Amino acid sequence: MVNRVVPVVLALVMLLSTLGIGATAPTLPSGPKPQQLNVGVVSGGEILGLKAIAPLWNKATGVQLNLIEYPYASLYEKMVTAFQSNAATFDVVMLDDPWMPKFGAEGWLAPLDQAPFNLKRDPDIFPIVYDLGSWPPPRGPIPPGEASKPRHIEAITLVGNVELFMYRRDLIPQAPQKWDQVLANAKKLDKPGQFYGFAIRGAKGNPIIADWLPILTAFGGKIFDDNWNPTFKSPQTLAALKFLVQSLKSVAQPGPDTTDAADRSRLVATGQAAQATVWPAEASDIVENPQASKVIGKIAYAVIPAEASASHTPMMGNWLLAIPKAAQQKAWSWAFIQWATSAEIQKPYAAAGGIPFRKSILTDAALNQKYPFFKAMAGSLAAPPFWRPRTSEWSAVESILGTHVNAALAGTETPEDAMAKAQDEVTQHMKEAGYIK
Repeated sequence: MVNRVVPVVLALVMLLSTLGIGATAPTLPSGPKPQQLNVGVVSGGEILGLKAIAPLWNKATGVQLNLIEYPYASLYEKMVTAFQSNAATFDVVMLDDPWMPKFGAEGWLAPLDQAPFNLKRDPDIFPIVYDLGSWPPPRGPIPPGEASKPRHIEAITLVGNVELFMYRRDLIPQAPQKWDQVLANAKKLDKPGQFYGFAIRGAKGNPIIADWLPILTAFGGKIFDDNWNPTFKSPQTLAALKFLVQSLKSVAQPGPDTTDAADRSRLVATGQAAQATVWPAEASDIVENPQASKVIGKIAYAVIPAEASASHTPMMGNWLLAIPKAAQQKAWSWAFIQWATSAEIQKPYAAAGGIPFRKSILTDAALNQKYPFFKAMAGSLAAPPFWRPRTSEWSAVESILGTHVNAALAGTETPEDAMAKAQDEVTQHMKEAGYIK
């Protein structure tokens, strides 16, 4: 990922100070002012925008924002350790949305829609954002013992990640609305060894699942039924798997079963592939980056195609902000969350390379000139997108399923065998976890 944080921060501070943006904060808590707020965050591109706006908060409030960075796995472990011991390690936490089931079920987060915070829904924010940060989840299967709990909003999006579709608009005149149109375009443009009709992100585990799930849901398939039974043997699931590992593979790059996100996006950016799915950070840092891309101005972005149903089914992967129940500076934590997610601050946040989530920001004409995928993000968040199953067992389920879908793509298992094995292994795991009796 290209590091543009330092120059962007300096430019933003100078520009926004001139305009008066960020010089004021929301209504701040009364009483003693803390020296700093400790915010647990993931290291990497997800905090590009947060690092850029941090000096604005520092200047406006006099309270230093202490961003405590950890790699993905370490952040989860540090947060769980702190929460289990009721330690006031963090005033604010940044969490990946698949962690919500664990944190929500354990009761580790302060409800934001209750006193003293009293969060109110904002029409400038897509409803899916509030649903994603709610526990218990408002739809889909609910983990055992959680359905009877009162539902509260416990986290709010900062990083509005949602998976998109990208294509060469100089070669494909209209955005494909269905996956069969994607395949038709790919067959027309594919030149084996020279130019590929579609680039697959097919590496084992999370990568291939992220690429396949939007196809699965478009074909009418799903991971679990309402009672947590896996549905991998359904006709819809098998059709979606065969579409990926047979149809799309026939027009994809060599070795798709070892290709991860950055390599997938580079195939498009270097003019070697016509179509692919993409996450916003990849679009910004690779496909739309003049230092890495040969196709600037030739790429269009759209909502993930549909198939069996009329609805589009993009997948979301938001990073959320929340307040631990053990936090000692809750009032200041809430003031920061309100400030960071406000329309006023989301604009410089987005201008610095952060991934926004507000309607007004994603449809802003000037920002769309700089980030041409924002409009597709708005359409995707409005679709609405789907989230990964709301269970703390998702990591294990994804690993099992990602192993067998990858094996089907590599040709070491037939689609039928891959799904039969995944069905048996996930069923056994969910039984042992207490989800299936």
